[in-house]
Amino acid sequence: MKQQKRVLLFTGNGKGKSTAAFGMLSRALGHGMKARVIQFVKAQEGVGEVLFFTRFEDVEWDHYGKGFLPTNSDSPMMEKHKRAAEFGFEEALDALASDEYDFVLLDEVCFALSKEIIPLEPLIEAIVNASDKIIVLTGRNAPQALIELADTVTEMHMVKHGYEQGLLSQAGVEE
Repeated sequence: MKQQKRVLLFTGNGKGKSTAAFGMLSRALGHGMKARVIQFVKAQEGVGEVLFFTRFEDVEWDHYGKGFLPTNSDSPMMEKHKRAAEFGFEEALDALASDEYDFVLLDEVCFALSKEIIPLEPLIEAIVNASDKIIVLTGRNAPQALIELADTVTEMHMVKHGYEQGLLSQAGVEE
């Protein structure tokens, strides 16, 4: 399936960045595309999107995260996060270079970049050199260089969140 390269970025402090990206993933699968999903930071495997999309043989999905990042960058746990992210980063670069995938989703990559657990320049180079595929990037605090590189950028802005009202994470909503 011949297509032009697209780079889409979902960023901001509001909810819905990954959800929007997974909606695009469903569209890609509907068109018979082969997809690669790499999640940074997140460690949950039992959430709805993983349970659903990993049922499809045209989706390769991996987590390279240890969950919430420590607030202290010198924390011993931060080193575990960095090591996990480094493995994911190498997989991301390989996926971007591969002609095997039509759609590459790097979930929470912007957040990983903002916390400096992966480098920006090699990612930009890989995106620029990627073959004609759809590349979707998510996460808060997107660096300006990625904003400039993307052809479509959406910033999510939170107006209100159920968590502020005491509502806990729920399957089908946050999970």
